[in-house]
Amino acid sequence: MCVVLLTNSLYAQNKEVRLSMNFRNVTLENVVKQLENATGFSFIYGEEVKLNRRITLEVEKLTIQEVLQRVFEKEPIKFEISGKHILLYKRHTPQKPASRKFTISGYVTDGASSETLIGANILESRRSTGTATNPFGFYTLTLPEGDAELTFSYLGYETLHSRFELDRDTLLNIRLNSNNQLQEVVILSDKREAGIESTTMGANEIPMAQIKNTPSILGEADLLKTIQLMPGVQAGMEGFSGMYVRGGGPDQNLVLLDGIPVYNADHLLGVFSIFTPEAVKNVTLFKSSFPARYGGRLSSIVDVRTNDGDMKKYHGAISIGLLTDKLHIEGPIIKGKTSFSLSARAMPTAFFKNLIVDKDDDSPNVHYADKYNYYFYDMNAKLNHKFNDRSRLFLGFYRGKDHYHYDSREDYPGNSSNIDTRYYDNKNHLNWGNIIGYARWNYVFNNRLFGNTTFSYNSYQMTLTGSLDDVKYRNNQLMDRNHYNSKFHSGIRDWSARMDFDYTPVPEHHIKFGGEFIYHTFSPGVSTSKMQEIENGMAQTDTLYNTSTSRDMNGQEFSIYAEDNLVLSDRLSLNAGVRFSLFHTQEKSYFSAQPRLSARYDLGRGFSAKASYTCMSQYVHLLSSTPLSMPTDLWVPITKDIRPMYANQYSIGGYYTGLAGWEFSVEGYYKQMRHILEYQDGVSFFGTSTNWEEKVETGQGRSYGLEVMMQKNFGRTTGWLAYTLSKTEHRFTDGNINQGRWFPYKYDRRHSISLCLNHKFSNRIDVGASWIFNTGGCITVPERATVIIRPDGSTETGTYISQRNNYRLPASHRLNIGVNFNKKTKHGMRTWNISVYNAYNAMNPNIVYSEWQMTNNLNGYYNNYFNGNYNNNYNGKPGEVSQVKEEGKSVIKKLTILPCIPSVTYTYRF
Repeated sequence: MCVVLLTNSLYAQNKEVRLSMNFRNVTLENVVKQLENATGFSFIYGEEVKLNRRITLEVEKLTIQEVLQRVFEKEPIKFEISGKHILLYKRHTPQKPASRKFTISGYVTDGASSETLIGANILESRRSTGTATNPFGFYTLTLPEGDAELTFSYLGYETLHSRFELDRDTLLNIRLNSNNQLQEVVILSDKREAGIESTTMGANEIPMAQIKNTPSILGEADLLKTIQLMPGVQAGMEGFSGMYVRGGGPDQNLVLLDGIPVYNADHLLGVFSIFTPEAVKNVTLFKSSFPARYGGRLSSIVDVRTNDGDMKKYHGAISIGLLTDKLHIEGPIIKGKTSFSLSARAMPTAFFKNLIVDKDDDSPNVHYADKYNYYFYDMNAKLNHKFNDRSRLFLGFYRGKDHYHYDSREDYPGNSSNIDTRYYDNKNHLNWGNIIGYARWNYVFNNRLFGNTTFSYNSYQMTLTGSLDDVKYRNNQLMDRNHYNSKFHSGIRDWSARMDFDYTPVPEHHIKFGGEFIYHTFSPGVSTSKMQEIENGMAQTDTLYNTSTSRDMNGQEFSIYAEDNLVLSDRLSLNAGVRFSLFHTQEKSYFSAQPRLSARYDLGRGFSAKASYTCMSQYVHLLSSTPLSMPTDLWVPITKDIRPMYANQYSIGGYYTGLAGWEFSVEGYYKQMRHILEYQDGVSFFGTSTNWEEKVETGQGRSYGLEVMMQKNFGRTTGWLAYTLSKTEHRFTDGNINQGRWFPYKYDRRHSISLCLNHKFSNRIDVGASWIFNTGGCITVPERATVIIRPDGSTETGTYISQRNNYRLPASHRLNIGVNFNKKTKHGMRTWNISVYNAYNAMNPNIVYSEWQMTNNLNGYYNNYFNGNYNNNYNGKPGEVSQVKEEGKSVIKKLTILPCIPSVTYTYRF
């Protein structure tokens, strides 16, 4: 199909300018030229766009949109304004029923690398029907016999048109060529999975370019930090990468790496996520109407898909930053058949045994030496083999680890009068990380049925070890030694098998169905410790000390699902599905039926409305008593006494896309949660899971809120402004927590604002900035305390707390700025990134704690008592010492550990 593209750059495009024009017996070409000269817009249309007759019309003081409506009111032409372009295409007219229908199917890939494109759009322009590629780049479209005119488009790629006679089922693989100059071309077909135009609510596809350009701490682009800027999503602690979505906890987010669950997605206690941006191809966030193929969590789905590997040529990137160094390389093993993708990231401190050594040798009798080190690393590897157009095999592997150790030694050297020597050696090591491995097979059974089979292994393990040596030598011979070592480890391992099918019988029905089986092994906590002794050079019997073991717990999870994304009319579309799941543990089974329904209605003129209902269940819990994401947090399953968590979420929203290049949305939601866990007052799970079921209470929760978002998608300046108004409460009716009354969740924040902007000055310079404002969460602090000091110096303290989470923290806000300086070299692209985290040094509370401030002065009492002066009167008779009662109040103090932090990163892409 030949496309006519007429441009005029002499005028600024403004949809609000009022036009007065007179058309006298003119052709379509004359109409276009007059409007281009008057407005500066460029028209894009194909040869099939024709007038039934010449136009004679006079208009007075109308906008460009109103003029076009008048011009084409009785013509078979539709229009759409996008950025500085106006797209004309043939209006759909009813077709005579065709005797036969045929199916077009295939893959849409990058023309240079053969990387599959997720969510690419396919439109049949004659019938205004279309589809989009699935998470593996495959599409299928069934059309009546006859002429077919397909348009393939993907943001950042040249649009491709294909016209042919459809008289049989056709395999059509499409390669799209990248073209940065066409970033502003309108997307012609709606994506079915995410976005305002999709049927699904609360689903956002996060562009990788946006993630890489969003400034973060120490210049590290971070996937989860960018997601935190979306409405309804917030961080737990200021500056950390924990995710709390619509009132849910961190364990209520299902984070998927190529479809495999990730149980710990954080590095450095939550400052960074485990995802290396260079390894990631596509990210989709679901926070409302979850499609039925997802399950196992209550609050959100983060679906991360990694690069398959370039089938044509080798390329990659090297990055050096203040915190980490990164390497990415991909290319063909067998051109056109087999490719690989490899990404690695590590802190340089991984190559040092001890990063910090602190010695104190000034004392003549004792020498101190403290040694520290911390590092983390990630590695992603993927193989992609194409057997033929129907069959593909993927092998993937991920390994990530955090390591911290602290060694302390004290030496007491001998001298001429004392030849004995002695030393204390204290070592502590903490390691945690994930291992993921999978094999995936894609197979096209026929041009309407696509299958995906996955076998995977997933493991998260944490190990905490410590040792203490107290050693004495005499005349260089070992005399006495007390050696104590301890080890605590916990984790979770999954073996899983999954099959997913995409079936598209007709364009109006896109059916997905499948099933999954997961075998879980939970190790909530195993603690062992041992004492080894040597006395007078003779070894003593080893002693097991304080050994605590929680045996492994197994769980079998089975689920099946079916969903249909169906188009009922030109205005109404639905996504309806149901998921059935069964979890068996401790000789008890729990069954759950989870219906899902989402509807979209096109109101016309760019307005649309959506509504959804989602039911979710969750069979795992994360036990944590700290506000940070700690590796010592424990994953535990449901038991015969602890029931699964359930959530019902109702959402409604309104959307507007009538302003070219802009999207506006407002969504309201109400979520009910049952059988949620909270730890009892005064209980901590730090490093132990012993009798954990006796330390928790199950109750209910509710969360409701309003989310507003304004987003600009095209042009040199892009970004969004998001505002969230929300409230989250919990209640435990048995009365053991807060006397059975509702109380605010610890991360209940009433207001949240995020602004994210990117501006491209030129091909050499672009800048990104993000500003975040959050009102404070809640903590529990004793409001008053009574300290009783007895005559013998002993004390007893009693506290008063009116309710749980009774203190609201102050608001936090910060500005992050990053600038990229790009230069094209002979062999690639060089980029210097200069970033400033917390640019105006807002002293936000990263850690909050309380101290007591006493109303009276006890120093006099202590001084007199310990100096033997008993002739003071403290609530007693003269000459006697009685009990002293001291009243006090709690004073909240904050600690800021993330002030203004500048950074520089160098990246070379080849």
